[in-house]
Amino acid sequence: MNQDLIARRLKVIRDLEDEKDKIAKAKQDFLDNDEHYMQLKEKNTTHREASKTLKEQIEEKSHIKEINMQLKDKVKEIKELKEVLSQELADYYRSEGTMQIEDEEGNIKRLKFNVSLVN
Repeated sequence: MNQDLIARRLKVIRDLEDEKDKIAKAKQDFLDNDEHYMQLKEKNTTHREASKTLKEQIEEKSHIKEINMQLKDKVKEIKELKEVLSQELADYYRSEGTMQIEDEEGNIKRLKFNVSLVN
């Protein structure tokens, strides 16, 4: 696979994303011009703001703050462990050359790689 092919595919993707954005904007313009939709949207916004305010008031209680902190810690720990696991699985594939691994319960799991470009 050469770099020109990848560059062409990236351009096609960008072009399709631009087209999708234009279609989405046209849809939003249509919705914004519908009076009934806009009235319901305004009511929804009012309810959402009231709900957010109530949620913030409840979360100010100390035991809820502690629960939120515990939850954030667990989410962070899981994310870090998944990143480590991803690297370990890539290393396993490199060293063993196989796309399957057996878990602790004896189930065969397939490796799935997800690669993306970052700036």
